[in-house]
Amino acid sequence: MYINNVATSKTRVYISESFSIKFDVQGVSIPWFEFPFSNESLTENMIQFVKGSTLMSAIKNVYVTLNGQKIVATLNEETGKYEASITAPAASSWSQADHVYKAVIHAEDAAGNVTEMNSDDATYGPQLKIRVLEKTAPTAVINSPTQDALLGENTQTVKFTLKDAGGSGLNMDTVVLKVDNTKITSGITYTDGDDGSKVGTYSAKSLTDGTHTVTVDVTDNDGNAATTATITFMISTAAPTLTVTTPANNLITNSTKVTVAGTAKPGTSMVTVASVKINGVAATVNSDGNFSYEQTLTEGVNTITIIATDSLGKNTSITRTVTLDTKKPVISDVVASATTVAVGGTLKITFKVTDPA
Repeated sequence: MYINNVATSKTRVYISESFSIKFDVQGVSIPWFEFPFSNESLTENMIQFVKGSTLMSAIKNVYVTLNGQKIVATLNEETGKYEASITAPAASSWSQADHVYKAVIHAEDAAGNVTEMNSDDATYGPQLKIRVLEKTAPTAVINSPTQDALLGENTQTVKFTLKDAGGSGLNMDTVVLKVDNTKITSGITYTDGDDGSKVGTYSAKSLTDGTHTVTVDVTDNDGNAATTATITFMISTAAPTLTVTTPANNLITNSTKVTVAGTAKPGTSMVTVASVKINGVAATVNSDGNFSYEQTLTEGVNTITIIATDSLGKNTSITRTVTLDTKKPVISDVVASATTVAVGGTLKITFKVTDPA
């Protein structure tokens, strides 16, 4: 007894999809039946008896096993082949040896002789290797930067999470990370997440001021592609511009107040000027960035620090030195060379002038 002509309708099927295996089982003629007479003498009933005896008596039990299932095969009398209709396993075959489920055909004759054919058969083995595919796509999520984030540094950590959803596992060779549409080919590190996911980390450097895009793609081992993960974020590294029109540096005045005025502008269009402070006190800034503040001076040297800060916390500062001197000069040691002189004569007055400041 032997099995041949094995043909599987599909060797790649999806989870729970039906497929069939067809094959011949060749038995032996019934040993006590011979043909000592001519064909003309055989009646139709005798022919049917011979057919029935050869097929039904010689082969008693035929079935296929696959992943713990036992599927009884039935004989298709038109084709003379046995057929086993099988529902594919409910899980991907990727985790199995060679990534396939392996079917085995079992045949037993009336005498108790058993033949088995498995996937190692040189001729029909490939027909018994069933690749079962799941249909659930993996997921890809970009954790950082976040969507529409406004960031102040030109080096940013890109972090993303990949997770298998259908059981075939992630095909890490298919991961594609792009920054501004440029594929990243090195520098990505992975760690295992608590939920079986993979967490990828990449340091994006030398990012210019402006808008940037990150995308991540991945496919599982059964060919299901995740929906592309996409985020956009903005970089603004330029500090505000600050101009101080008054006071002039190293100004000396006898006024106890001085006007500190100027203009502050954001370094990029993505940020705003959050504040202008003069010696820690906020000045009023109009929509054009102009500011003005009256600073009270103390006698002597005054240091005035003007700091403009944008909405990301970046700042620019300018320092002015102003001296307040309210003390009048002192005149002393006055000596005249003569206190009486002739008309047109000359005299010399000497004296000392000191500034008490």
